[in-house]
Amino acid sequence: MAKKILEGKKAVVTGGSSGIGAAIAVRFASEGADLWVAGGSSREGLQKTIGACAAHGVKAGGDLYDLSNGKNAVGLVEDGAEFLGGLEILINSAGTRNLSPFIDIQDDAIDLLFEVNAKAAFFASREAARIMVSKGSGNILMIGSDAGQHGTPNFSLYGVTKAAMHALTKNLAIELGPSGLRINCMAMGPVRSGRVKELLDNDPEFYKSRLKKVPIRDFGNPEDIAETALFIVSPANKFMSGAIVMIDGGITAG
Repeated sequence: MAKKILEGKKAVVTGGSSGIGAAIAVRFASEGADLWVAGGSSREGLQKTIGACAAHGVKAGGDLYDLSNGKNAVGLVEDGAEFLGGLEILINSAGTRNLSPFIDIQDDAIDLLFEVNAKAAFFASREAARIMVSKGSGNILMIGSDAGQHGTPNFSLYGVTKAAMHALTKNLAIELGPSGLRINCMAMGPVRSGRVKELLDNDPEFYKSRLKKVPIRDFGNPEDIAETALFIVSPANKFMSGAIVMIDGGITAG
């Protein structure tokens, strides 16, 4: 029997109650990784993800965390490392959106998006790096967005917080690379996940308008993203670090 790609690896995945985070956790489990899955508000969704991971015969657990205070990501990583007995992979997938016109954005929305999208990823990465540096190896993968690479009306707040993750990726790759860590980022275009899926399913005009902007005339699925994430953190990809990997159907190619 061929050895699984992530056999025995210990991974923490945030945003794992649904969508991209859940798909990544389950795909990693299918390749032998033990998982600590951090959810947001859905206990039911989190338990579904944990159960799907455990079905692959790996050690799997998790809990809900309120990342509207980014500092809670510190305890998230500590809990995961304690449960797993170490930490070799961190996936920063937790995120939230606000697609309001710039002049209509409220103060509380600014605070929320920076806490969840930017500060939580910063705190989680710092805690993970403290563990990984002491071991001389590790992978941190940010879940960014094409909105962090180019301007789009009504995406200013979301895009800026994702751009912060992209910048964090590059800075950590330079600083932590000599300690044996690889830090990368996947920047997605529209994916059938979460609020985007609801909009695509329930608003035909939104669907058409978004589809026209994607050169391949299709949207991504969480499972597609999980396959790329698996490759990025795999031993076969040992020379990639500091990369912002665009997975957007060609949107940012122009």
